[in-house]
Amino acid sequence: MVFCTRLVYLWITLLLALTVDYASAQGTRQDILMAGKLAPKFDMGVNSSEGKTNWLRSEGDHLRLSYPSDQSWGAVFITIGKPKQPPRPFKDFSGFNTLIVEMKGGNGGEQIEIGIKTNSQADDGSETKVPVTLTPEWKTYSIPLNRFEGTDLDKVYVACEFVFSGADAETLYVRNVSYSNTAK
Repeated sequence: MVFCTRLVYLWITLLLALTVDYASAQGTRQDILMAGKLAPKFDMGVNSSEGKTNWLRSEGDHLRLSYPSDQSWGAVFITIGKPKQPPRPFKDFSGFNTLIVEMKGGNGGEQIEIGIKTNSQADDGSETKVPVTLTPEWKTYSIPLNRFEGTDLDKVYVACEFVFSGADAETLYVRNVSYSNTAK
């Protein structure tokens, strides 16, 4: 009987420890895109100044964004739920401090902007975006969320956007996107 009591005690202790570790892990990271696949409850949209929407493609463990030439801008955006007009859904990301994006350029040297957006911000490109110059190798970019001035982290609708500008075609590959409350 003593052996069984100790075994049950050890099992409960282990179960509680695992539960605490799991809860802690869930609080430190929110995956958005993993190995090129969207996490549940997220969706994606694509558009350009000339209305082109056919330049996003899944390639196994990553996405290929092939921004077409002769556009003045283009964007691929990951939203909470399906992209839609206001009123829009949102998710609270205020418990995080970093947006982590793993990506590479087709040639290296491509310049894009990374943004996030609140559910009430207009679709006019006025949201704060962070410029990034890509390398030809996979690289993890950690962007502090406080760089996205004017974005209410309690009501994020666009969890991550990739914004292109200019008339030249560019290719970008994205593998992983997540939020973290510790810099990586």
